[in-house]
Amino acid sequence: EREREASAKRLRVRTSVLDKLVKALVATATNADTKGQGQALELPSPKPWDHPVNGAALLSDLTAGVRKYMVMEDGAAEAVALWVVHAHAVNAFSVSPRLAITSPEKGCGKTTCIDVVAILVPRPLTTANTTAAAIFRTIEAAQPTLMIDEADTFLTDNDEMRGILNSGHRRSAAFVLRLVGDDHEPRKFSTWAATVIAMIGRLPDTLEDRSIPVRLRRRLPEETITAFRVDRTPDLDLLARKVARWAADNFDTLRGSDPAIPSAINNRAADNWRPLLSIADAAGGEWPDCARRIAEKVVAGAGADVQSAKVMLLEDIRAAFEDQSTDRLPSADMVAALVGMEGRPWCEWRGGRPITQNSLARLLAPFNIAPGNLRAHSHVAKSYRLEQFRDAFTRYIPIPPSGTATPLQTAGTQGFPVETQPLHNRYTEECSGSNRYVADGDVGCSGSKKPENPQETAICSGVADETPLWKGSL
Repeated sequence: EREREASAKRLRVRTSVLDKLVKALVATATNADTKGQGQALELPSPKPWDHPVNGAALLSDLTAGVRKYMVMEDGAAEAVALWVVHAHAVNAFSVSPRLAITSPEKGCGKTTCIDVVAILVPRPLTTANTTAAAIFRTIEAAQPTLMIDEADTFLTDNDEMRGILNSGHRRSAAFVLRLVGDDHEPRKFSTWAATVIAMIGRLPDTLEDRSIPVRLRRRLPEETITAFRVDRTPDLDLLARKVARWAADNFDTLRGSDPAIPSAINNRAADNWRPLLSIADAAGGEWPDCARRIAEKVVAGAGADVQSAKVMLLEDIRAAFEDQSTDRLPSADMVAALVGMEGRPWCEWRGGRPITQNSLARLLAPFNIAPGNLRAHSHVAKSYRLEQFRDAFTRYIPIPPSGTATPLQTAGTQGFPVETQPLHNRYTEECSGSNRYVADGDVGCSGSKKPENPQETAICSGVADETPLWKGSL
């Protein structure tokens, strides 16, 4: 201990490097026993098939091989087959979608699906529990195909783990920064790896958005499958070798591909499906059309089932304005309306408790929507105006069909009140220098134009404002 710093300086190395070298020499010299320190990683890859492989036939065989062992939704086995090929050629792509294997309940075959995929992909590493540090250090050292099972037991509330798995989706950003050694040297660790995540329920939103969803179902008595034995899979071993050969032969083609994306698929969903559609195009046969039909169906299904809390909130707020036929709502009334909506999460938003006015404000803040002070007679309350939501409604939620418009939401106004629409709740804004009141349909102030009723006072900048409240923003 007394010699290490001087020795490191003399050898012109960092003390952390010297410590590692000494430890290695001691272990070699004494044949140190490593029992209890875990096992070295063994990540085998299938030996490529000896002959060229027909891509279309390979994908069909993969689909049949996957469907043989489990009950899946239509199109799911084909998606798994395409994803398996992507795992063999992952470095040909700029995006690596996660493969999300989910089920509504246990006993649906998630672990079997993980085991089947593990046989088919290169360098599989299966874990049912892990840490964020273990993930990025293992990927940096070995670039495995990462197979995470039982993710519902540790992933949902693990922000660091989700961040690392999210970062591995896009190759250009697939790394994390950490400080290492006694000198706290900044180092980059790769998070770029094909990844499978299996869990009961839904993945966290940000991971779900970066995934190809595969939903499993519990088998009915009349649905027959082959019992899976991990030590008796010659059919899958053969397929794995053929995939390895086809991926190697077509690597350059896949790297340079730019597949046509169906118009119904855009944004991140398009990123997720681009590698798989590239594979389908290179395989040929019926697969280019088949893969696009499946992609459109999967994306449409995900769009119907998956909705972020913020987008759901916007839809429900629009409904609250329509139900109450008003263009402004006090924050308390809006919360009450949300909590009363059946089948929505607001009545049990956090820990079984209803959403609060503060939680509502935090959810709306990213849309640049904040409550303001509005006066109702002599009462001032934090409130929201429908006009504030115009941009968010237009950008994030679909326009209702023209045949379903309400008095506050006609086909021509897309959810916003026409200028002649009378108000049911009449509020005025309370703010420094521009407070106004409403009396018998007129707007008054205590500046150059005084209210007829001296008891109804308001302060303004000395200029009368006679604009009806439903015209424009206050």
